[in-house]
Amino acid sequence: MVAASAMEQAIGQLAEQLVEGDRIGRATGAGIARPSAVVITGMGGSAMGGELLRGLIASHSPTPITRVRGFGIPGWASPGTLVVCVSYSGDTIETLSCAEKAHSQGAGILTVGSGGRLGELAERWGVPFARVPGGLPPRAALGYLFGAMAGAFGACGLARPGIAEEAAAGVRLVDRAAARALGERIATTIPLIYGAGPMAAVAYRWKTQLNENAKMHAFSHAFPELDHNEIVGWAGAGDASFSAVMLREAGEQLETRRMIEATSELIAPDAAFVEHVDGVGDTVSARAFSMVAFGDWVSYHAALSRGVDPMPVERIGELKTRMEGGS
Repeated sequence: MVAASAMEQAIGQLAEQLVEGDRIGRATGAGIARPSAVVITGMGGSAMGGELLRGLIASHSPTPITRVRGFGIPGWASPGTLVVCVSYSGDTIETLSCAEKAHSQGAGILTVGSGGRLGELAERWGVPFARVPGGLPPRAALGYLFGAMAGAFGACGLARPGIAEEAAAGVRLVDRAAARALGERIATTIPLIYGAGPMAAVAYRWKTQLNENAKMHAFSHAFPELDHNEIVGWAGAGDASFSAVMLREAGEQLETRRMIEATSELIAPDAAFVEHVDGVGDTVSARAFSMVAFGDWVSYHAALSRGVDPMPVERIGELKTRMEGGS
């Protein structure tokens, strides 16, 4: 299957993308003064890099970081605020709207993408544009987008340098055989992916990759919040084939570890299976991206097991056509 091979190749290039994205981002961010606040905007696969980066640095960043998924930015985003507009194609209507509003409000702007209208606006306004290689589905360009933001943030003092290279090191440690086994197992279930702290964003990446690559329902939630609501839903699972995947991180707090293990025991009788996936690597960034890559391979093999092509996302394309046509 040609398309399946293309997705396999894209997933296999994640580590190299991270390194190249970091190089691009460092060069772009070198002239940006450290802002007093950051707003990251983006949609779909283009937004995922920002979600992951924010999850990894928010707790120790010297600057508050928020994110927007929609058509507008906060009214307080003004001079001194950096609005990061990420669109791989450069033509995402929500992100373009955010860029226009950031410009009208006088905020600083960093754009990230492969070209399109966003690149044209960046050139017209004279704002930094981290231009990454094009030609991929946005979800398959995660390494470029995350790397570019991580590099730019490191260059302007929003994060420590080297995060993308650490992430690449984790990607290279992934056990693809184990990912294939879990992908084939998960393909006949409705998976719920759970993580804590930075791994909550990784859990969301798993969910969206299973949605788009394997064309299946999947859901994600975060500890400890899920133990104040979603855990009760497992009591009503009935005959539905729900599975649970717990994304584990060596640095998780003792309370979090106890909560994950107790939750696993409580829901096990109602689940098709409960699987724990451990991140590998020497840093949080490495462990997080080892699980990102592992999840990408899980979604790829789930797609093959279900007999579907992991590349096309026809309903997204149809929706965009309807929105553009006004029908």
